[in-house]
Amino acid sequence: MLALHNLILYNFLQMAKLSHILILHCWSMDSLLHLAQMTQSTNAFIQFEKITPNFQPNNLLNNQIVKLGVFLDINCNDSEMVLNEASARRLFSHRYHWLIYDRSVNFSHFKRTQLYIDADLTYVTNNPSSENFMLYDLYNKGLQLGGELNVTADQEISCNEQECRVERYLSDFHTRSPLQHRKSFTGLTMRATGVVNALPLNSSRKDIFAFLESQDQIHLDTYSRFGYQSRQPLRDMLDCKFHYIIRDRWTDGNVSGGMIADLINGLADITVAPFIYSLERGIFLQPLTKFTVFREICIFRNPRSMPAGLSTTEFLQPFSGAVWLTFALLLLLAGCLLWITFMVERRRKWKPSLLTSCLLSFGAGCIQGAWLTPRSTGGRMGFFALMVTSFLMYNYYTSIVVSKLLGQPVKSNIRTVEQLADSSLEVGIEPNIYTRIFLETSEEASIRSLYLKKVAGSKRSPDQIWMSTEAGVQAVRDYVGFVYITGVATGYEFVRKHFLPHQICELNEITLRDATQTQTHTVVVKGSPYAELFKLNELRMMETGVHSKHERYWMRTKLHCYQHNHTVAVGLEYAAPLFILLLGAMIFCVAVLGLEIIWHRHTTIP
Repeated sequence: MLALHNLILYNFLQMAKLSHILILHCWSMDSLLHLAQMTQSTNAFIQFEKITPNFQPNNLLNNQIVKLGVFLDINCNDSEMVLNEASARRLFSHRYHWLIYDRSVNFSHFKRTQLYIDADLTYVTNNPSSENFMLYDLYNKGLQLGGELNVTADQEISCNEQECRVERYLSDFHTRSPLQHRKSFTGLTMRATGVVNALPLNSSRKDIFAFLESQDQIHLDTYSRFGYQSRQPLRDMLDCKFHYIIRDRWTDGNVSGGMIADLINGLADITVAPFIYSLERGIFLQPLTKFTVFREICIFRNPRSMPAGLSTTEFLQPFSGAVWLTFALLLLLAGCLLWITFMVERRRKWKPSLLTSCLLSFGAGCIQGAWLTPRSTGGRMGFFALMVTSFLMYNYYTSIVVSKLLGQPVKSNIRTVEQLADSSLEVGIEPNIYTRIFLETSEEASIRSLYLKKVAGSKRSPDQIWMSTEAGVQAVRDYVGFVYITGVATGYEFVRKHFLPHQICELNEITLRDATQTQTHTVVVKGSPYAELFKLNELRMMETGVHSKHERYWMRTKLHCYQHNHTVAVGLEYAAPLFILLLGAMIFCVAVLGLEIIWHRHTTIP
C-alpha cells in the first residue's frame, strides 16, 4: 500500500503536475492517515471521499478548477457505480485526470464507458512478475460513432517507500501528446450537419451533393458550399467518413432549429457551414477558428446620378465671392484706364467710348483678345499686365473645375440603417434565409424600424421586395434611388458583372449588421471532446494555405473602383445654369436692343 501511495503522488504531482486531487476510496483510516502525512510536505490540496452505495459525484461536478486529479480504486465494491455516474455525466474528459487502480488486468469495465477522445485516463495494475506498476492509456474515439476501447501500454514504474522511477517505456506514447496519438479516426463516421437553400430538401442526395461539390454559380449557397468543400481536407486528415445531415436553415431564431439544433441536441459533431458567434450562442456553442468575413450591406446608386436640381451658382463655385468681386473691379478699373489711354492717344481720331473700353477689358479677362490695343508703350504694358492676370485666373478656374469633375463622387447623406428606414427610398432584399430571419427577429431598434417601414408596412408585393441577387443588383443599376440589401459574397459577383468600372465608384454602402457580427467561426457544441482536435486541424489548414485557397475562390469581399478610366461627361445638372445664364443674357440683350430702337425713333421724329 505504501508503494501505491507513492505512485499516486508521483503520478499527480510530477507526471500530471496537478495540485488538486480527489481520492475515491474504500480504505482504512490508517492507510488514509499515511497518505495524508505524505502530502504535508507538498503544495497539493487532497480531498478524500469514501465510495458508498449512495455516492453522488458532487465534488467532481461542483468545482471551478481548470483540471482536477481523480484517483479511483476500482477494487472497491461500489466502484462500478462511480464509473457509471462519471460516464453518464461525461466526466471522462480533458478537465479530469483519472488514475484508476486495479489489482488485476481487466479492461471489461470500460468497454461500454463513454471515454471520449480527449479522455485523460491512466489505468494502473501490478506486474505479477516484478511487483512494479504497469500504466496504460485508455480512450475511445467515440462510443456513439461505433468506436471501440483503445488501450495503449505506456510505461512500467517501480515504487518503494521513498520514491518512484520509470523502469522502462512500453511504447512511444510518451514522445507525443495524446491528441497526436489519437488523431486518426480510421474506420469511423463523423456526423456533420449542413444547409442547402438552392435546392428543395426532398431532392435526391445525389443531386444535393453534386450541387455542394460544384464550383459554378458561386452566389448560390456560397457559405454552405464553401464550408462543404473546405471540410473535405479535414475529412482526409482525420481519415474518416462524414455522414451529412442536410437542413434548410442555420437556425429558426438564435439558438433553436436548423443546424444549431443538431449541434446542441448531440445529433452532429461538426457543422459544414460557419456561424456568427454571439453571447446567446456562447451558452451552447464554442468557437474554434475564424472561418471567413460575413458582411451584409445596403447598396444604392450615388445621388450624383439623380436630378440634383438646378443651381445657378454651379460655375461660380471655384472662386469665392470676394475673389469674383475683386476680379470684376479689376476689369472695370482696366476698362477705365484703357478709355483714358485711348482719349490721350486718339485726340484727332475716332475714340472708343467708355463702354467699348470696358468690353475690351472684359474680353481680355475671358482670354478672347482685343481688336483694339493701345499704341503707346505704357498702354501696351498695362494691357499686357491685364492679359497675364486673366491668364492666371483662367488656369486656376479650369483646373478647379476639372479636378471637381474627376474627383471622388459625392456620397449620400444616408449613412446609417436608421436614416435609410426614415428615407423615401424603396428597398429590395436578397431572399437568403439568414437575412430574412435576422430582419424578422432582430431586437435592434434600427433593424426593427427598417423591417416595419420597408417590408411589413410596404404596399409593394413580396415579389418586389424579396428579389433574386442578380435582379436586385440590376435594379440598383437601372433605377436611381433603389436600395438592395445583399451579402458581399453574393452581391459583389453581380456588381462586377453588370456595372461598369466607374459606376462602381458611385455606389453607396450601408452596413446592415454591427461590427460584432461580421466574422464567422467554425463552432462545436460547448464541451465537445473533438473541439481541440478540430481546432488543431483547422489551424493546420490555415497555415498551409488550404483554407485560403478555397476562401479566395468563394469570397469576393472587395470591389475595385476605377473612376479615371472613362471620359467624364458633364451632366445637365451642371450645364443647365450655364444655359440659363446664356438665355438670360440673350433676353437682356434683345430688351436693350428694343429700347435702343425706341430711343432712336423717338429722337429722330421731326
